[in-house]
Amino acid sequence: MAKKNRKITPREKHSEDVINELFGSTESEPDIESDIADLGNVPDDDMKIARDPRKHKFFFGFAVFVVIMAVIGCIASVRAVSGVVRDIMSNTSLKTEFTRFLLPVVANDVAPFENESEISNSAKVSCSIWNILVNKDITAYPKGDTGDYNIPEYDISVSCKELFGTGSTLTHQTVGSGDSRFYYDEANHMYNCPSNMRYLNYSPRIVGMTEDHGTYVLTVEYLPPSFTMAIEDMDFEVTADKTMEYTINRWDKKNTIMSVRFIEGHKL
Repeated sequence: MAKKNRKITPREKHSEDVINELFGSTESEPDIESDIADLGNVPDDDMKIARDPRKHKFFFGFAVFVVIMAVIGCIASVRAVSGVVRDIMSNTSLKTEFTRFLLPVVANDVAPFENESEISNSAKVSCSIWNILVNKDITAYPKGDTGDYNIPEYDISVSCKELFGTGSTLTHQTVGSGDSRFYYDEANHMYNCPSNMRYLNYSPRIVGMTEDHGTYVLTVEYLPPSFTMAIEDMDFEVTADKTMEYTINRWDKKNTIMSVRFIEGHKL
């Protein structure tokens, strides 16, 4: 009993206070469960955001939608622009091709026809030779003593079919006059063609073009080449002597002249 009633000395009191301050009072048990429950009741910022995720899902989905629509818009715009450029380039390229293709016929001022059988034989021969001279590589053909090219009649026949269709035929003969006279050598089945020709009746200028399932209808102006060359560097308008309508069948990038017609109301 004397031990229980022993007074605590000041030194012992000080030591107990230090222990209580560092580790807590030994007379009371910490309420760990209450502390854990309190932790669950104290929301931090992340938990506040997570409480209503629907808004964030909506904004995220909307942002993705905007990005997708922007990409689709860019692709559509690029395709539209590319389509316009492609159409312009295609028409320009095709007009250039048709101009070269028609030059032999326009240069010979072939009379209008609805079928190739209506074309005169001399016109067929002349156009076929011009097609080789203008649109083919003629460097492989041998030259005669006068420096003129010697072109086999077989090549002339093939050229005729290229212009007027595979069913077209011709009778070989000497055609033309002056600088554009082509002599037919019947014995050797050759055409003697001048290597330096300086005159054309007309050159073509395509001013209109429509297409329907591979059939092209071209509006072609006939320009005098000498007059065109003389004023090409001057501020003058070139006036066509006449305007014709050409119908061309185009298949597998190969062209065939189907008909040539006058256009009413145009100068003839």
